[in-house]
Amino acid sequence: MTDPSDRLVSLLADCRDDPDLFNSAILGGPDFFPHQAEWCKAIARYRRVVIVTGNAVGKDYLSGRLPLWWLACRGNALVVVTGPSQTLLGTVIWKEIRRAVDGALLPLGATVSQGTKSSPQTVDFGNGRKALGYSTTSVERASGQHAEHLLVIVEEASGVGREAWAAIDGLKPSKTVIITNPLRSEGGYIDLIHRAEEDERAGVPDAERTVVLYMPSTASPHAHLDHSPCGLADRVWLEEQARMHGVDSLWYRSHVLAIVPTESHESLIPPAHLDRCVSNEMRMRAQAARRESPPRTRISCDVGEGVGAARSVVICADEYGILECDASPYKGPSETADTVSRMCDRHGVAARAVSYDGAGITGKRLGNSLASKGLADARPYFGGSSGGRRFTNFRTACAAALAARIDPEHREGAHRGAPRPFSIPAHADWARMREELLGLRMGLAGDKSQLEPKEDFADRLGRSPDYADAVTQLFRDEAIRG
Repeated sequence: MTDPSDRLVSLLADCRDDPDLFNSAILGGPDFFPHQAEWCKAIARYRRVVIVTGNAVGKDYLSGRLPLWWLACRGNALVVVTGPSQTLLGTVIWKEIRRAVDGALLPLGATVSQGTKSSPQTVDFGNGRKALGYSTTSVERASGQHAEHLLVIVEEASGVGREAWAAIDGLKPSKTVIITNPLRSEGGYIDLIHRAEEDERAGVPDAERTVVLYMPSTASPHAHLDHSPCGLADRVWLEEQARMHGVDSLWYRSHVLAIVPTESHESLIPPAHLDRCVSNEMRMRAQAARRESPPRTRISCDVGEGVGAARSVVICADEYGILECDASPYKGPSETADTVSRMCDRHGVAARAVSYDGAGITGKRLGNSLASKGLADARPYFGGSSGGRRFTNFRTACAAALAARIDPEHREGAHRGAPRPFSIPAHADWARMREELLGLRMGLAGDKSQLEPKEDFADRLGRSPDYADAVTQLFRDEAIRG
């Protein structure tokens, strides 16, 4: 009769180069999906594996099992797991590790740290076999950790800075697994993608080679289901992301299609979408819509105070487009408040429907001047405030709302049957306004979209983008509604 311990040793030997088998035979599954099994084969075969994915494809499930596979199947083994934050490691990866240890078919004898913010996070198999979890801000603390068999796992690699990559390379790992959404156009993970291309051209042996695997969310095994029973990308989620962000957006291409961006920022508004707004057809459609259902009017203003090429811009608009634009390089807060007051009278705008840039001393002076004109209920606008769960700040959310509003393919709420018109008069300021609106560029910051910082935009434009600031500010309510 075969001793059970001998059977275990034999089984672990079979699992040495097969993390998929280890997951099912030792940890008791659930089984890997076919794409996860392919990742496992690549990890066993190659020295470095870069896994570039969309959201919700099960990469965290894999990451929580790889350290246990490596440590259980090798003597003198070590695993270092790193990611942009200690919280990520504790609440995602180590949570998955604890779940795998607790549910294992065979006792692993592993001790797992419990605190979500412990630094480092640990898994201890005894006899020096450990997994250590360091955030990339502290991964240099692992520099003294060496072993014959060293596995390094890098989570959310697009957020890992070059200094951390240098520390990771200094560990001299036997094998490296890099897992990420493609959120940046440069950085260490991009260097590894290029290395993989070079290795393939040069015919580098598998044991020394870097490879890249791509997995879009649309290839999820549950993409056809209304609801995934285990949290993978499903039909409802995919359709929601397409509707919210647009299938051509940088966010959708990175987070869903797993396409590596070629630039850090890209144009937010296509020229064709904006030029549609000044067409005669759009003007006539807007006029017809106003006759059918008179909309409420609103005003936004941005004060330039006559500094350099800056202008004070006041815009009145309604649901169907811009009604009037007043721009001057000479008006400060007091004069701008006069302009706002007269525009309110002409278009019947309530004080509560007036928005003004409330930032800094200029914003306070403008607020006081508006109050002196009987517009004390005017609402201050702060572009740096929260942008909610999708955007880094309110300025970005407002710009995204503008882009969605003039997108002929966009539908929302009760208007999903047909796009609503949005007309912009081809006024004397149109050329400057057009240049600034087309100059708006969107990028990514982790899971959120981020408008190019205003200072960078101004440097590129050669002046303050006052027209763009005033137009995007018009969409503050749409941004709040999401």
